[in-house]
Amino acid sequence: MTSAAATVALLGGLATTQLATAAGAFAYDSGAEMNVGLTSGILYDKNTGKVMGDGIGGNFGNHGPEAAKATVTVTAVKNVTFTGKPKVDKGTVTSWNAKKVVIVADLAADGDELENMDLPATLSGKKQTLRAQIKGDKPDPDTSNNSVTQTYSVDATKPKPTEKPTDKPTEKPSDEPTEKPTDKPSDKPTEKPSDKPSDDASDANTPAPAGGSDEGDSGKGDLAETGSSSNTPLLVGGAGALVVIGGLAVFAAKRKKAGQN
Repeated sequence: MTSAAATVALLGGLATTQLATAAGAFAYDSGAEMNVGLTSGILYDKNTGKVMGDGIGGNFGNHGPEAAKATVTVTAVKNVTFTGKPKVDKGTVTSWNAKKVVIVADLAADGDELENMDLPATLSGKKQTLRAQIKGDKPDPDTSNNSVTQTYSVDATKPKPTEKPTDKPTEKPSDEPTEKPTDKPSDKPTEKPSDKPSDDASDANTPAPAGGSDEGDSGKGDLAETGSSSNTPLLVGGAGALVVIGGLAVFAAKRKKAGQN
């Protein structure tokens, strides 16, 4: 019985192994086998960090026996920035931004050729990391090729200037005046205005000569204006008359006194 039990157990083990192998063969005879990849080399402009050409390259495909609808997602993990809409051989870019790109494509069965994708981007820093994943709507017996993480050792740091610019002036501008300006007008007048009439005015008010003028009436007008009078001879005559009258009065008084005596 022991030998029989051992024989049954051996046959059972063989049967189990054969069933597992058959199941594996069946799995590869159906479903999809998705693959995705990223290029390992990048050409870029060191001054700007821009990836040359159409951008970072990649590919995806289906090697399985069944057609499937695949979704490809590419993520900028570190020091990578997507700058434009990706280009694909097959499929549609459903969304993209600076950090993530999503592509949807209908992939035929037993695809021997991979579909290409180009991702416009810029790099920064000294190391960059990208991750790409693909997922189909059919079972995939081997998921080892469904994702890939690619690290690039690209020194995309901008070169620093070796010397500081020397365009700055070494001395401060000396446009300020060294002395205070003396052109300001003086608040006080230097000369007081004279209240006295000028020499011209005094000349105008100077009386004309007493001897009169040969200019006729115009000469008389000038004398009147200066304060002189044409009655001066009459005044002299009046004074003489007063002297005479005074003498007569004195003489009459003496005679009266003599009569009284």
